Amino acid sequence: MGRSEFQLPSAWSKATESVSSHHEGKTFTGRVLLDGSSFERCRFQRAVLIYAGGAPPRLSDCVFTDATFEFQGAAARTLTFLQAMSAPSSGLAAVFKASFNRLFGH
Repeated sequence: MGRSEFQLPSAWSKATESVSSHHEGKTFTGRVLLDGSSFERCRFQRAVLIYAGGAPPRLSDCVFTDATFEFQGAAARTLTFLQAMSAPSSGLAAVFKASFNRLFGH
């Protein structure tokens, strides 16, 4: 697998719900549960970032190398629903796309 590195925009660090744990300047590998946690200036290397639909994580100035997302629970069900709505056969594809202007760059 090739090396992919990106940094999340600072807007992701504006979560409003309470934070269950705060991590600063740490390196993470393996499976990392994001829900309700705060990560500042952390590195995620060969990590599986798990989001289950709980409190949004705070991610600020983090770097990701060969990281992937895994969605569980409510987050996984929401993604399944969104995929079904966006399918051309649903009849809702245009409504779906119009509902997410920021996501599609409009």
